[in-house]
Amino acid sequence: MSRREIILIGKRDLSIRAHVGIEASIDAFRREIDPAITFHWVATSEIADCGPERSLASATGIWCAPGGPYESTEGALQAIRYAREQRRAFLGTCGGFQHALMEYCRNVLGREAVHEETATAAPNPLIVKLACSLVGVNARVIAVPGSSFTEMIGGAESIEEFNCNYGLAASFESIFSGSDLRFTAYDEAKQVRAFALAGHPFFVGTLFQPERRALAGALHPIVRAFLQHA
Repeated sequence: MSRREIILIGKRDLSIRAHVGIEASIDAFRREIDPAITFHWVATSEIADCGPERSLASATGIWCAPGGPYESTEGALQAIRYAREQRRAFLGTCGGFQHALMEYCRNVLGREAVHEETATAAPNPLIVKLACSLVGVNARVIAVPGSSFTEMIGGAESIEEFNCNYGLAASFESIFSGSDLRFTAYDEAKQVRAFALAGHPFFVGTLFQPERRALAGALHPIVRAFLQHA
């Protein structure tokens, strides 16, 4: 079986339930599919200092984890760009979803993209505070018909666990139209909740935290798909 090495982007903190869930998800994958898969955490500050080519070269998969604000926004963005350009399997959950949209907006669409949490005075942030907090919320997520999201979850919708206060500003959704970054799932209010990058082996982001399902002993199909592609 081919080697799989997952690099988790962020500062490991087991007081964050998503971090516990990520490690539990990889353990579940080991039990079910590949006992040889390995993982380790790399801080965003290390990536900013050393460069992604040095910090991430061994990765077959890169998971940008929840836990923002990151120590280094630029380090997180560099890691995501590396995964996108080097065609490494990528999963961004919660904060990783938000920063992947920022990276694509900046480096592909050529638009300024900031996060309201770290740039409170910015006039037009791409990532904004949600009108209704999603901290500790379970909510319905509806797949775009025919999307990769439908294939991964095996149906048209699912109930997912959220733990965030920020998401994509609705006024910016249209700038991604016609690009390879496709929105693949929405909530009941038609707010973006997942994306996938066309033409990439696996480049997916979710505002919800699929890793939390492992805390109840189950491996989320999106996480399984990511690890299988790694």
